[in-house]
Amino acid sequence: MNNELQNLIDLFLKILHLYSIIGRKPKDYGTGDLLYFTELHTITMVAKNKEINMTQLAEIMGVTKGAISQTIRKLVDKNLIHKSNINNRKEINLKLSEKGMIVYKSQESFQKEIFTFAGTLYEKALPADIDMVGRLFHAIAENMQERVKAL
Repeated sequence: MNNELQNLIDLFLKILHLYSIIGRKPKDYGTGDLLYFTELHTITMVAKNKEINMTQLAEIMGVTKGAISQTIRKLVDKNLIHKSNINNRKEINLKLSEKGMIVYKSQESFQKEIFTFAGTLYEKALPADIDMVGRLFHAIAENMQERVKAL
C-alpha cells in the first residue's frame, strides 16, 4: 500500500476514534439529563421528521429496529420523546416533548458551528473536489452499513 493511501486511512481511523470518544461522553443540553451522542442524534432526527415512526427512524439513522427501540425507551423514560399510536397499534409515531425541544434547540448551536466550519471548507473547494468527497462519503457509508449488517 502506498504511503499516501496509508496516511488517508490512518486519518480516517483517527476521525472515527475521536468520534467514538465524543459518543461515549454524555452531556447535559439544558434539561439536567446526561445524553449520549446517539440519544442526541435520535432527538434531532425526530425533530426534523415530524410524525416519524420507529421503523422509518431506524432506516434514516442506519441502525436496527432493536437499537432504535432501546434508544427511544431511554428517551421516553427521560421524558424527552412521546410515543403515540395513530390508527394502528403496531405503528408508533414519535414526537419531542417540551423537554425534548429544549435539547433540540440547545444542540442547534453546535450544529451551526459544524455547518459554519464545513461551509468555509465548501466555499474554498472546487466542484470536482466536492463531487469526489460526496462520492467518497457515500461509498464509506455504504461500506460501514454492510459491516453493521454483518455484525
